[in-house]
Amino acid sequence: MEEKTVVHSKKNAVKTGISFFIILCAIVVLASYLINDDFRNGIDTKIFKKEITENPSNMIEINSDSNPYIYTYDKYITVFSKKTLAFYNQDAENVAKIDVNITVPYVASNHKYLALAENKGQKLYFISDLDVKWEKELDGEIYRVSVNKNGYVSVLLKNTTYQSVTIVYNTNGDELFRNYLATSHAVCSEISENNKYLAIGQIDYSGTIVKSIVKLISIDSAMSNSQNAILYTYESEGSKILNNLKFNSKNEAICMFDSYIQKVSSLSDERLYDINKKDIFVDINLGNQIVVVQKESSGLFSYQYQMNIKSTMGKSDKLYILESGMPKSLKVAKNLICTKLVGEVRVVNASGWLQKRYTTKNEIQDIVLADRVMGIVYHNKIEVVGL
Repeated sequence: MEEKTVVHSKKNAVKTGISFFIILCAIVVLASYLINDDFRNGIDTKIFKKEITENPSNMIEINSDSNPYIYTYDKYITVFSKKTLAFYNQDAENVAKIDVNITVPYVASNHKYLALAENKGQKLYFISDLDVKWEKELDGEIYRVSVNKNGYVSVLLKNTTYQSVTIVYNTNGDELFRNYLATSHAVCSEISENNKYLAIGQIDYSGTIVKSIVKLISIDSAMSNSQNAILYTYESEGSKILNNLKFNSKNEAICMFDSYIQKVSSLSDERLYDINKKDIFVDINLGNQIVVVQKESSGLFSYQYQMNIKSTMGKSDKLYILESGMPKSLKVAKNLICTKLVGEVRVVNASGWLQKRYTTKNEIQDIVLADRVMGIVYHNKIEVVGL
């Protein structure tokens, strides 16, 4: 009996030793992956298959002479040409087509919703599940459209009796309210993720100094009494120009001016970042983060490029090193960042980890990006890359 107990104890000791050895190896591998660039690149390429090259079998043929407009929507690449919007899946297969009465499109998409408008025209289409759910014929000229993740749409109009008109629709196409600007010009508008707030960015040219203004509006209040709907107003420093605004998941408006980024909520505002001369690209479209691509000196005559991913909600920042390759462009989706370099494209997620590295010997014309799909646009074709 004692002999069996000893044997059993030895087996347990061996199992414990093996488990400890496996855990130790896993820790060593993880640590090497985190701190050793060469090791991480090898794992990404050989095991995780994050590095891919141009694949002729996954292409959408396009006719560049017809001046196609190329976008992403949910998990699809969309190609608009000759009043037809075509949808392609991740295998580059055409899965749907929609005929629309539009010549020059303005497209905004978020999650599973897409708003398609006639730029400087009157037509507006709302698309979900590869079909038109509702459409509008508006008075005035449409010049900007946005849609939130729940399918609420805001539209900016000009050439009416006002400088600008903002219209808000719910997912069903019901008009909730209109906001009118008599002396200033709206440049952008966004609806929060909880459907409660509308942020309107406007520029006032009426005074001696050009002013940029962001107004945060309660949608519920605006539906009943527009006079008392403004919750907070932020006016830019000096003559700084507002370029863009987005809401984070805390329903705070992130406002990008030409030299700084400000966070505006219903109660207060806060400086998030001062744009400086080292910054090559700055973008606020990454959900809850700001993306800053910078050039840093790494020697007397050499530079290193890096991507800083800065939180808008007080969390720790992330860093991704681009090494010596100078980025040519930056595209940002809700949770992904795409940089184009010479002969390659890198996609990094919001945590600063490489998602895909795409290499090619051909000239890339453009890149379109969504959270689930990327399109590499060449002169007469688009390669579809699933993410």
